[in-house]
Amino acid sequence: MVRILSEDSVAEFLEKEGSVPIPPYLHRAAESLDKERYNNVYAKAKQAGSVAAPTAGLHFTPTILEKIGMTNCSYLTLHVGAGTFQPVLVEDARDHRMHGESFGVSVYELKNIIKALEDNKPLIAVGTTSCRTLESLFWLGVKRIRGMEYSELGQKEWMALRVGEGSNLSRTEALKVLVADKDDGDIIHGRTSLMIAPPNYEFQVIDHLVTNFHAPDSTLMLLVSAFFKDKDGELIRRIYEDAQDNGYRFLSYGDVCFFKRQGLK
Repeated sequence: MVRILSEDSVAEFLEKEGSVPIPPYLHRAAESLDKERYNNVYAKAKQAGSVAAPTAGLHFTPTILEKIGMTNCSYLTLHVGAGTFQPVLVEDARDHRMHGESFGVSVYELKNIIKALEDNKPLIAVGTTSCRTLESLFWLGVKRIRGMEYSELGQKEWMALRVGEGSNLSRTEALKVLVADKDDGDIIHGRTSLMIAPPNYEFQVIDHLVTNFHAPDSTLMLLVSAFFKDKDGELIRRIYEDAQDNGYRFLSYGDVCFFKRQGLK
């Protein structure tokens, strides 16, 4: 327990006395430049709560977003936790205890996503955390259909949920259930510990993925491997070897890649 002896609010105190929580693998103290560089251009300070930036978004500039078009973008609030840096140390990844992260998505934004899917637009997730949130929303929709409490999703809960309603439910049907009785200004808050890993997880929502190059012992690498249905790891190994051979930079301040689901344009 920590007691702060200050007349400032906790948020004000941390803003003055704290530093940018850059990843520990950078092995250095935060610099003044990190405050601007280690953040997304579309981040909203009033929704502070994340201990790390969703780093795939670092590659987007106002100019790029303008070219994409605001009608083609939807935003989630992601409270990325320190667990995102926790390596998988167990021999069998299924024994890894997945960290939980909180998220919030406005009903307005989720309705935009649903409409895009109904218009047959491919859904591109920017970052593994955004991807995990969107996939979690599908399973939370299944929970609501079953009359279950649907504000939280456990690490392996999807395995039971895919039986019955979850086996033949479309992504739009599951997402519509979450917004059915809500106004556009409402926020859907939730928490997810969903662990996405090969060989069994089948993606329910996203079509394509924009992400950085990750550490080999991370849950983020497992998610990417599951995205490719890469059971033996040969494809992801080849991708990463090519990246090293061509001088790509890895991790949070590294380069970005665009992954497409097999069979999709």
